[in-house]
Amino acid sequence: MTNTSDSDRLYPMNQIYKTLSGFGLTKNEIKVYLQTLKENQLSPYKISKLTKIPRTTVYDILMNLSFKGLIKLKQSDGFTKQQTTITAKNPSVLRDILWKKRKKISNLELDIVDILPQLKGDFHKDESNADFKFYSGIKGAKKVYLGELDQDINTPILAFENLMPMDIFGRYQMNKDVSKGTKQSQKNIKEIITLNDWAMHVISYQFGRDPNYIKTRQIRTIDNPIFSINQRIAIQDNRIRITTAKDSETWGLIIKSPSLAKTLASIFHILWSQAVPLTKNIIDSWGPNQFLLAEISKKSTKSK
Repeated sequence: MTNTSDSDRLYPMNQIYKTLSGFGLTKNEIKVYLQTLKENQLSPYKISKLTKIPRTTVYDILMNLSFKGLIKLKQSDGFTKQQTTITAKNPSVLRDILWKKRKKISNLELDIVDILPQLKGDFHKDESNADFKFYSGIKGAKKVYLGELDQDINTPILAFENLMPMDIFGRYQMNKDVSKGTKQSQKNIKEIITLNDWAMHVISYQFGRDPNYIKTRQIRTIDNPIFSINQRIAIQDNRIRITTAKDSETWGLIIKSPSLAKTLASIFHILWSQAVPLTKNIIDSWGPNQFLLAEISKKSTKSK
């Protein structure tokens, strides 16, 4: 068994045509060029006869190949087309031409980079191509947070979830919103949560209220104190909704920015691949939620 090197390998004609076409030659130019490589000297008449291309067309093709630096045209006297002889240059010229083009393109790229700021300034003008809406205070945070599920729920939501405390919007409103999300999500919401005491408290409470809390949502956790989320950051299509309600800082922000949405979504997906899916067994291992037990006990007392 013998090994065939690349230099010894015979490539099919269709591959040769494809390569030369990529170089910038037309189908008829390739036909004529390949024919000129086979003989030392040819006339337009003989090329026409061999390639079956009309002689008038052959003249134009030869001029194009000459301008492209692949062949040499020689005339015995005067400029009579019939006296023209054609000789192909060494095929290595193909690579020489590419190197020259590459250098020219590199230099052109440098010049383009220099003028782009001015061109882009005229193109973009002073118009905003992204939208930022800031909402201050608890009312602002509430508007952004509670308005999330009023959007198109069929569009997937990726959320860095900080599990908003009930004392911001009230227990009734928060439970109503969580129930709405549990009912509507249909696996279209993916949430990443930092696993800490607060997260275990909120999750076990909501799961105790409604076991569907983890059936219709996709929730994963990251158990690492370095990973800290202080806002709910929800990415939906090209829009980001950020809600903050921590200590004395409360606000909401809605950003419409395709590039920022893609950046945050890529970070989300990387973390999602490393996070641990939340299951019933994991929640059960945390023990009963005392807040939920107190709530149930209080309702039972009132009903008596």
